[in-house]
Amino acid sequence: MNRLYFIAVLLLVTACSCKEGRINKAARTNGESDARTLIDGVSDMSQLEVEGYILGVKAIEYGYIEEGHEKAARLYIEGFENYIRENSDSLAREIF
Repeated sequence: MNRLYFIAVLLLVTACSCKEGRINKAARTNGESDARTLIDGVSDMSQLEVEGYILGVKAIEYGYIEEGHEKAARLYIEGFENYIRENSDSLAREIF
């Protein structure tokens, strides 16, 4: 019985860690995607709209934290910031 319990716990831990890995990967990808969307649309946006978009990004980060995914929140922001720094120097200087 103890052996069966051990196997069940091991499977549960493995499943959870795989799920967490998928969440983290998706968070980084989503951050990059949101940065790409901002870069593509920033020329048609007012300063207020840009600020609102940035607040939306921070809200997504907070959502990850609220769900207990602190690493995903960090990866989301890293993906967002790195993509902007690598693809739009002028926007990076404006918002960072």
